[in-house]
Amino acid sequence: MDELVNLMEETVLNKIDQLWKQTDYCTCDNCKIDVAAYALNRLPAKYVHSLEGTLIHRFESSTTQTDAEITAVVFQAIQRIGENCHHDKK
Repeated sequence: MDELVNLMEETVLNKIDQLWKQTDYCTCDNCKIDVAAYALNRLPAKYVHSLEGTLIHRFESSTTQTDAEITAVVFQAIQRIGENCHHDKK
């Protein structure tokens, strides 16, 4: 079987990196994984196995509406996890 990749994961991780800079929340790896899991469970998966699929996803995710939806979900995830870290705050 050819390799399958969920490009929404890449998109969400990039969006987390962009938005976290605007907050004072914890940015440890554990919190980043929690934020990504929260967001990815609320967004549709985008599995591809070809360059063509990758290019189509990148185009679709750059549209204003899709970007706004991803941004809203990721920002909500950052707030939710940031206010409820599963570890001691340093």
